[in-house]
Amino acid sequence: MFEQLQVEHSLFYIDQDHMNRFKNLAAKWQSIFPDVCAKCLNNVDAWANVLNNWVFLKSQQTDELILNPSKAIYYSINTFLLDELQKIQIIQKVKECENDDFQYFAAFHLGNAIDLWVYDTLEKSAESDLLKPQNRIPYYLAFLNDDFQTDNALFHKNQTRAIKILAQVIRSQNCFRITVSSAVNRAVDMYDHYVTK
Repeated sequence: MFEQLQVEHSLFYIDQDHMNRFKNLAAKWQSIFPDVCAKCLNNVDAWANVLNNWVFLKSQQTDELILNPSKAIYYSINTFLLDELQKIQIIQKVKECENDDFQYFAAFHLGNAIDLWVYDTLEKSAESDLLKPQNRIPYYLAFLNDDFQTDNALFHKNQTRAIKILAQVIRSQNCFRITVSSAVNRAVDMYDHYVTK
């Protein structure tokens, strides 16, 4: 499925070279990571989560990888979660690491873990209708639709509803930080097993 990703799936300013690097990594490690967890999104968008996590982790190394401000406004749930990731010390260490392979391992595990955490958190909330299958339309390319730009679009309302729940859980519990740390630790273990053994 990662082959279907386009530059437009990125929330960051990237070019085709960045996309090709990511796809080469995905192909290289496909036997270890055959497919992503897709509880909240369709499969292509779940791969886009991994892509965006990888670019986010690489953004420490270069000034050119910055969040696209027009997308940041509309994909507010992603911006919120990236801001929360930025506050976690183990993520800072991964961002400082200049190793494409390890950052891919970390991005993959983060993509799966955060998707599952968001799903579980929303499922337990009063807003579990956000998880209904009809809400799993293409997500990262939604900005290409004409009605996406309107403030009253269901897309934006759903983002706002989800952020309220996720923010409340993050502020009152430690589960997001634990989820993220566990994902990075799994990435370290797998990297040590498959690459540095």
